[in-house]
Parts: sequence; C-alpha cells; structure tokens
Amino acid sequence: MRVFRFLHRWLGITATLFILFFAISGIVLNHRSFFSAADINRKYLPASYHYKNWNLAAVKSAYELSPDSMLVYGNIGIWLTDPGFNHYTPFMQGMRRGTDNRRTTRIVQTNSGQLLAASMSGLYQLMDQKWQPIRLPVKENRITGITQNQDTVWVLTRSHLLTLLHNGSYFEAQKHVLPHPTNFKRETSLFRALWLIHSGKILGLPGKLLVDLMGLIMIFLCLSGIVWFVAPDLMKSLKNRVTVRKRFASLNRFSLKWHNTLGIWTLFFMILLTLTGMFLRPPLLITIIRSKFPAIKHTLLDHPNPWYDKLRDIQFDRLSNQLVLSTSEGFFLASTTFSDSLKRIPLQPPISVMGINVFEQPFDGVFITGSFSGIHRWVPSAMQVNDYITGAPVAPGRGMANPFGSIPVAGYIKMDNGAEYLFDYNAGMLNLQPGIHSPPMPEVIKRNSPMPLWNLALEVHTGRYYSFFLGKYNILFIPVAGLVILLVLISGGIMWARNHIKKKRRKAHSSPPV
Repeated sequence: MRVFRFLHRWLGITATLFILFFAISGIVLNHRSFFSAADINRKYLPASYHYKNWNLAAVKSAYELSPDSMLVYGNIGIWLTDPGFNHYTPFMQGMRRGTDNRRTTRIVQTNSGQLLAASMSGLYQLMDQKWQPIRLPVKENRITGITQNQDTVWVLTRSHLLTLLHNGSYFEAQKHVLPHPTNFKRETSLFRALWLIHSGKILGLPGKLLVDLMGLIMIFLCLSGIVWFVAPDLMKSLKNRVTVRKRFASLNRFSLKWHNTLGIWTLFFMILLTLTGMFLRPPLLITIIRSKFPAIKHTLLDHPNPWYDKLRDIQFDRLSNQLVLSTSEGFFLASTTFSDSLKRIPLQPPISVMGINVFEQPFDGVFITGSFSGIHRWVPSAMQVNDYITGAPVAPGRGMANPFGSIPVAGYIKMDNGAEYLFDYNAGMLNLQPGIHSPPMPEVIKRNSPMPLWNLALEVHTGRYYSFFLGKYNILFIPVAGLVILLVLISGGIMWARNHIKKKRRKAHSSPPV
C-alpha cells in the first residue's frame, strides 16, 4: 500500500503541471473553429517558434498577378509583393479574423479572370480588392485544393469534391459524390481509429463533449490533488488561525471526497485516453502506422463517404484528362464523369504521414510533389519518380512514408522567369539557383504573423513544445509522460479499491448480529 501511495502522491505532484497542460490543450484542440480567431504573439514563445528566413511553413507558394506584382501565401496569410520580394503589403481584407483562418493553401485565377483563394476558413473570391466568401454546400470550411480545366473549377475539401459555376458576378458550388476506389474495403488504419477515440470524434459531437468533460475532470483532479498534498503542512501553519483552518479543512474534505469519487468513476476513460494518446506520436506511432482493421459499425470509422477526411490536394492531369487526387491513402485517378471507381496510381512518390505540401503540374503529365519526405519529380505515365534536387531515381512510395526525410519541404515557388524557391520547414527559404541568396523575411510580416492558439495547443499536447529544454530527447516525452500518468491513475485506483474493501469489512464487523 505504501508503494502505491508513494507513486500516486509523488508522481502525481511531479507531473501535475504537464497533466494540466495536456487537459487544457486537449479541450482547445477539440474546438478548432471556436478558437480560430485567438492568436499568441511569438515573442512570448521559445525561439524555435520564431520566424527566421521564412521557416515554419510560413510560405506555401505564390501567384504572379502581373510582371511587377505577386501574392505570396501560406501560414502567414496572403501578402502582396514584387518579384524581387522587396516590399510587402497585407492582402487579407475580408477574410475572417485570426491567423489560423487566414492560412492559405492555393490561389488560382479562373479562365473568366476571377481570383480565388483556398483557406482554412473557406473559399474566397477577390472582388474590389476585398476577399468575399463563397457559400459551399458542405459543412466543412477547410479547403485543401483548387484546380481547373477550361471553364470548370474543381474545389477540394477534406471530404468532398465540388465544382464552381460562374453565374454573373458570383459563383455557385455543386457537390459531387466521389465513388469508391477500386477494390475498396471498408477498413480503417489503427492510427486513425486511435486518433478518433482519443479526440472523442469517433462518436461525433457527443464523443467530443465526453472527452472535454474528461479534460475538465482531469483539471479538477490535479487541483484537488494539490490541495490534498499541501494540506498537512498548511494545517500546521494555521493552528493559531482557527477560522481559516476550519475553512481549509472543509475545502480539503470536499477536495478529497470528489477527487476519489470522480477519479474512480472516470478511471477507465482516463486510462483509455492516456493509452491512445501514447500511440499517436513517435516512437510508439511507428509500431501501428501501417496497421489496418475493419471499420467499426455505427461510428465515424464507418462513414458512408469513403473519402471522409482523406482528401488532401487535387490537380487536373492535362495528359490523361483526369483528376489526380492526393489523399491520405495515396494518389488516385478520377474521371470527370465519376462513372468509374477511382483508380490507384501504380507508382507514387513518397509522401510523409504529415501530409502533402507541394502538388504542382509544370507540364502535362508531369508533377512536382513535396512533403516532409522531400521533393520529387513524378511522371505517372512513364512510371518515374526522381528526387527533384539531385535527379536520382527514388524508390516508389507505399502511400504514406516516414514523417521526415532529408529535406522537410513545406512549400515551393516557381517564377515565370524560371527562378525556383524551396521552403524547408526548419531552414526556411532556399534558392535552387546556386550562388543566389534568398530574400530575407521582413520584420513587418514577422510582427503580423502570430501563432494560432490552436497550433500552440497542438505543440503542447504533442510534447513538441518542450523541445527547448529536452532537445533530442523530446521524442521520448509522450511515452514517458503517458507511463507516468498511467502509474498515477492505476495506483490511485488500487488505493481506492483497497480502502473501499477495508471500509466494507469494518462495516460488516461493526454491524449487530441479526
């Protein structure tokens, strides 16, 4: 019993601050749209979160409006500049407030001359130098890609494919039902299942609210545990202050009672959340990343839309006259009539499990793909994948690849004059023309590009935030923290069970014979 008391008391108090951060950040992560307008000034964060040389996925790409002006866009939103990257003006008027809402994934100009921007907060059309939102027939706002073929504009969300019809001065959107892929099996990855369980989304809104409740209870358990921990010493110091001592004694009794009651009633859920969270980050993630099993009926895993939350980017292949869809399951071909099942492309470039960041078509049938697994030149019709920088052949990818390659590619720009810029997530902007320096990141963009609160919560929840003092050992934070929390929970459950059994025995012995 002393061992369990020691583990619960000292491991609990040692890990209290981190557990509180886990609980608070988890609640924020479960409600991204609600917190999307909240930002944190980067000067209050560790140096690893400060912008330097366009790092941290600051830029995804750029669109040249004219020979003397262009729009640079990405996590910084949209900025108007010149081809020399000398002067910058914010170009986000009309977009929803908040850095997270203004994150832009693509800007295109339609054949009718309309400028469209795909962002986290929806699809926008530029009218009178102001972005106007376009109403879409789907609930999700996050736009992952835009492409076009002649007068047809294709818009991709995380779950749906839409077409835009230009009706006078505005657009009307139509939703299409994407057919199943060839040889489709209604199954899911173990990673996705654990992630949906951990967030509660596997049961929809009720599940999310249940996980939020578990977060609030965890916060109470931490605070009541602190009260119980400091109670003995504080009671001694208050021996001459009778009134205050009585009030604190009452608070301590209340805290201990509900600490035990809530703790034992939620023990199973707390252990489940801890275990699932431990496998959502390396190194334990590596053990499950390719595991699949049949989808669980009556849950979000068994969604009627086979592409629910799987669509990542899109291009219209001008060589085959088909759509090329980048998904979390790999690349697929789709006819524009959607009369056939989507066909998986046989040979594919490596794409990081973190997702695709670059998907361009410089020539018919030729694509440039970039992710945290590197940047590649891909010719599907010729069954060729080459490293874009070295030109060396690359082994074909099997869907999602390892999280990080030699260059974690976050963005790519190719100018009309042939200049090419690569954006390394860590190193920032790299000029692919030898001997030419990259333009510096101006202070005006740094000052006006805070970190979204949702992303700060993600960094804290995944443990990456603590890398400023853990260094290379940061990868071990989640499994170690998870193990500590499990020991605290299990030792607390054992202590409660033993005390409960003792109380029942005393009650039985003290009861008068019948």
